[in-house]
Amino acid sequence: MAYRLLALNIMGAFSQNKGRVSKATKEAIEYAHKKKVPILLFSEREYAFVKRIAKALHSESHLVAHNGAYVISSQNKPMYIQRISEDDTFDLIQFLESFDCQITVENENFAVSNKGKLPATLVKRTIWQRTQKFLYSQYFVDSLGEHLLEERISPLSVQATFHNSEERDEALQALANMFEHINFVSRDQNKIEMTAAGVSKWNSIVYVAEQLGISRSEIAVIGISEDDEEAVQQAGIGIAMGNADPKVKEAADWVTRTNKEEGMAYVVKELLRHQHKNAVEEVNKVD
Repeated sequence: MAYRLLALNIMGAFSQNKGRVSKATKEAIEYAHKKKVPILLFSEREYAFVKRIAKALHSESHLVAHNGAYVISSQNKPMYIQRISEDDTFDLIQFLESFDCQITVENENFAVSNKGKLPATLVKRTIWQRTQKFLYSQYFVDSLGEHLLEERISPLSVQATFHNSEERDEALQALANMFEHINFVSRDQNKIEMTAAGVSKWNSIVYVAEQLGISRSEIAVIGISEDDEEAVQQAGIGIAMGNADPKVKEAADWVTRTNKEEGMAYVVKELLRHQHKNAVEEVNKVD
């Protein structure tokens, strides 16, 4: 089977050395480009972060951010956008503010959070960054509910971080019963991530593939996060990083090396070399 689209979770690109993208991964991405195999970089993180990693990789790739809610083409044009409605966002924030948690509302150009118990230095430093007119603004308000009364927002994603797993699980159960048009993902570090219903990394990967005329069986996915399980399981070949979530490794066809061992670089090159070798053998058979 020839794989015509490589979908990579960008968290697998880091060497675990101060969160930097490794040289080996950059070379592997360049190798894929030389082989004319499209690259798709996906993440639960915000668009600005995903775009920054793509730039570090020197990769003109399709980008999937905000857990699949925001998709950008390799020509840097929006392909797919799915937001939480303004009304649902307001009601969601009203409920979340009944808990002692840190809440962040995210869009492609900005993020706004409640101050909560953040140290004053962090709030001031973030405000200072905003005055420098950075591409992605992040700022803090005393009350998100009051802020949304003045400025209605239809976000790509919302995050809530709780002090313990018990509070997170209590909130998650209530939220799932209250909001039918919102999708909820529970993560470690006592976090809940929210997007519009129907949004997922895999759905957005499939959407990009369809636009390129590529079938699901021709997609190779490299996953690491817990919610990569669906994509790894449904792809033509699902690959898990060696340090991936156990559920992802269980769903994978191939478990590669860890980030520290340059697993992403290794598997990209091995997959494409094996693919090229098979293609040459097929040509020789015809001759």
